[in-house]
Parts: sequence; structure tokens; C-alpha cells
Amino acid sequence: MKPNILLIWIQWSGKGTQARKIVEQFGYALFEAGTELRNIAKTDTPLGQEVKWILDAFLYVPAHCLRDVITQFIDKNTTTPILFDSWIRSHEQNDVIEPILGEFIVIHLHLEESIAIERLMHRRVDPITNEAFPPDFKWDINPKTGNTLIVRADDTLEGIKKRIQWSIDETLPLIDIWQEHGHTIHHIDASKSVDEVFAHISSLLSSYT
Repeated sequence: MKPNILLIWIQWSGKGTQARKIVEQFGYALFEAGTELRNIAKTDTPLGQEVKWILDAFLYVPAHCLRDVITQFIDKNTTTPILFDSWIRSHEQNDVIEPILGEFIVIHLHLEESIAIERLMHRRVDPITNEAFPPDFKWDINPKTGNTLIVRADDTLEGIKKRIQWSIDETLPLIDIWQEHGHTIHHIDASKSVDEVFAHISSLLSSYT
């Protein structure tokens, strides 16, 4: 079976697109924190009620809640490799969550800060689904939903730099910790085209039996 993957990135490195392509070609189960939290919140369980209260109050989801949601997902996918769309964003979260993940490899979509800023400054999003579209997308409508695309209010130069710096300061240093703990790290140049990036990912995943 293919190894579990922890996908890590800074904003606009193509993470969502690459995650979907990995799932489609290699049969991974995709763990997206937002989706799973919303699903749990719909259940009439103690965890579901706690998560619903947190989401409704727009509060920061504590690490122990993420741990419990992830544990349930892992228990449901014991025979399928899992792609964890990175939701470990800090040392605090990692201390709680990493021990339950078992063996995994890390795929780091590396993107220079200047390129990320340029991409984010010119993207547009679907205001309902929050799906993002790159600068070279020529149309004003999301073809999947029919919704008119907008520029996010916080996609200012100052806001973008702040979000990217947070990832650089809090999330990327975890790569060294995971390496110290014995996890293999793969650095992928995310400045390349979507197809070139996925070709690199496909090659490395094909090397695992």
C-alpha cells in the first residue's frame, strides 16, 4: 500500500489541485480538516456537538478536537492510504496530532514568497464555495456553480504578506521536526506548471510499493 502523505504548503502553491489529482490517480482517501469538521458537526454525538458549537462561534478549533476527528477518519480508512491536506499549523497542534498519524511521508510544495504574493494578488474566488481561480482564468463566472467571482477583501498586499509570513514562521519549521522524527521529506518546486508538479509527485509516489 502507498504511504500516508502529509501535504504541506504556503498559500497558492497549488495544494488543492495536486491533492485532487493524487486522490484520483493513486486512490488516496483525502482528509480535509474543514470538510471533516463540518461533517462531524452534523452528527448528534458529544464530539459533533462540541465541534458545532466551535464552528458556529467562529472560534479556533483546539488541537484535541482535530485529533479526535482525525482518529475517526483513520479508523474508517484502515485499508486505504490517506492524504492529509495539511491542517497541522503549529507546534502545539503537532505535539497532539503527530503521535496518532503513524508512518507518513511529507510532500512540501515549495514556493518562493514573491511568487505566492503575485499569484494571490491576482486570484479571484467563488464567494459561496470559496473555490479559487488563478490569474490566467479568463471568465467571471465559476463554470461549476454559476456564481460570479470576486476578489477577497483580505487579498490585499498587507493581508497576503501577513498570512504567508504566518505559514513561514509557524508551519514550515515543522518540516525539520518531522525529519528528525524519521519521516521522509519530499520538496517539490511548486512554481512549475500544474502538470509538471504532478509529474514529479507521480514519479515519487510510483517509487513506493
